[in-house]
Amino acid sequence: MRIMQLDELDKQIIMALESDGRRPYRDIARDLDTPEATIRSRVGRLIDSGLIRITAVGDPQKLGVSVNAISLIRVKPGTIKETAELLSSFPNVRFVGTSFGSADIIIQTLHASTQELHRFISEEVPQAAPAVTSTETFQLAEVLKSSWDWREWFRQESPKVMS
Repeated sequence: MRIMQLDELDKQIIMALESDGRRPYRDIARDLDTPEATIRSRVGRLIDSGLIRITAVGDPQKLGVSVNAISLIRVKPGTIKETAELLSSFPNVRFVGTSFGSADIIIQTLHASTQELHRFISEEVPQAAPAVTSTETFQLAEVLKSSWDWREWFRQESPKVMS
């Protein structure tokens, strides 16, 4: 796997797109004093390499989702990746990550009700993923921050990005 270093122009393009992914390349080019063809090429490279994707990000609470939960999941040794991939297939699972520590897998899920959350954790997950040995679930009362703001990250770090 090749490591790709983002340059300042790449970072400026990402920051320009984070506020409006539909923003015309000519506007970004004008603001960055760069040819439109360069912006178009750079955005294409960032997308093709998997470093960014342009998509709509909805606010679950404002979109009518009643229950937002985080679950810590422990599984039988040797089954983490397989179980995480299986959990990724559920449409109400919004995030899946593997972890160190007391949880092997962490997921975020959305549900219409607490009853649906309970059914999902107590019935659907064990039936679909028999390697799960235990779960601990936290229903979020309020989300205070859910950010994809790269400005602060770029200010504090100069991360190397995998491509």
